[in-house]
Amino acid sequence: MQRFGWDRKNDAFVFTMKGNIPVRVSWTFAIPAALPFLHDWSTRPRSALTHTLIFAALLFLSVFLHELAHVRAARRQGIGTQRIDLYLFGGIAWFKPGAASPYGWAWISFAGPLVNIVLAAGFATAYYLFARSLLPAEPDGLFSSPPPRPDTLLEWTFWLGALVNAVLAILNLLPAYPLDGGAIARHLLAPRLGAETATRIVGFCGVVLSILRFAVIVPAATAGILIWIPPSFRPNWRAFRAAGNKKRAPQHPA
Repeated sequence: MQRFGWDRKNDAFVFTMKGNIPVRVSWTFAIPAALPFLHDWSTRPRSALTHTLIFAALLFLSVFLHELAHVRAARRQGIGTQRIDLYLFGGIAWFKPGAASPYGWAWISFAGPLVNIVLAAGFATAYYLFARSLLPAEPDGLFSSPPPRPDTLLEWTFWLGALVNAVLAILNLLPAYPLDGGAIARHLLAPRLGAETATRIVGFCGVVLSILRFAVIVPAATAGILIWIPPSFRPNWRAFRAAGNKKRAPQHPA
């Protein structure tokens, strides 16, 4: 097993964690890190480079810890992990076949967003306790909203870390496929309504949310900010139609 290096077959950087769990970081993972600051490269290249590198580090940290939380929660349920993939749309933890109760799987799915909630709270606390102390005192007090363009790099980093993790937590808790919220809803509904009905309910919610997301994507693109927001339409439409229900290894995207 390759311990560290570039995997030409999968076009990904590979390293192996404790427990022989391979982690594959696809080159496509760099795309969402670069897109938010793409419009700044022509006018402020140095600032764009700094912001892109900081954002990439925060994104990797947030997504990777999210997936590690899934792995740790699964291990406590007696379920092993095949590998972790980080790619264009976030991350996926692939688990080995194992038996767990619906509530156990729901907890495994919730563990990732929970870590992002904790990280968001930590970055927000650091922002108010440390970064704001570097700025002149303001009359609006400790709990004022962060400015849209923070004056210091440290302040901006803490504020962005809180924002990234808050967004990851909220998006992943949406009741849609293949998000964690969809898995949580399905596992909690299945014991009462049955697996097929639970799958269709989550699929319907996902179809609605996949249409509504364009209310954010289109205005952002008009403003020059290119972003991709889950959930996708196809997997939720297939679930709503009760199609494509082949047994697969459980997966938990970030």
